[in-house]
Amino acid sequence: MHKFNPEHHKRLDSEERHKFMPPELLVNEIEKTAIEYFKNSDAVTFADLGCGSGFFSIPLAKRAQNFKDKKFILFALDISEEMLGVFNGKLKKDKDIDPTDTGSCRIKCVKCEEFFIPLEDSSVNILLLANVFHEIENKDDYLKEIQRVLKDGGTFFLLDWKKEDPNPVMGPPASERVSAEEAEKALKESGFKDIKTLPLYSASFTIVSKK
Repeated sequence: MHKFNPEHHKRLDSEERHKFMPPELLVNEIEKTAIEYFKNSDAVTFADLGCGSGFFSIPLAKRAQNFKDKKFILFALDISEEMLGVFNGKLKKDKDIDPTDTGSCRIKCVKCEEFFIPLEDSSVNILLLANVFHEIENKDDYLKEIQRVLKDGGTFFLLDWKKEDPNPVMGPPASERVSAEEAEKALKESGFKDIKTLPLYSASFTIVSKK
């Protein structure tokens, strides 16, 4: 099974990727979801599993600065120390993000293992898995681990490359991709509910579901 090489991390933030996959579209959906949770709580926990260079989490952290008098805890998780280093480097350079615990967005970088997320049971409101699902061999066990850390009623955003994309610009070869239908079936079999697809990107599918 092909795994992304951290040495190629600059591709993740390329101008080309920003054009066909503007992160703001998904960040908008995550922000709306967080606002719903804030109606019943002063704190919302978000986990970016396989955060990479922070393509989605860095702009989300900027957006979270607007959550005044609220606490948004952002866990950036990756199996690669190198990718977490890239993430931290971008974080320190971005003047629009308050990296201290005094801000409305509290960011914690955490090294994880492929089948173990070092977070407590039922501790996460929103979890994002972007462009990682196709790399996972045992998807059932992986989804069970996601279920473990999500709170009851928690939201799972699953984004990955479309298998049927006729002219792939980036991402893995078609033979290694997972179709949206296959992903939805795996989610249903793992007990996720309220599964729906968001039409955000032409080259990727985005599925949102609940625990």
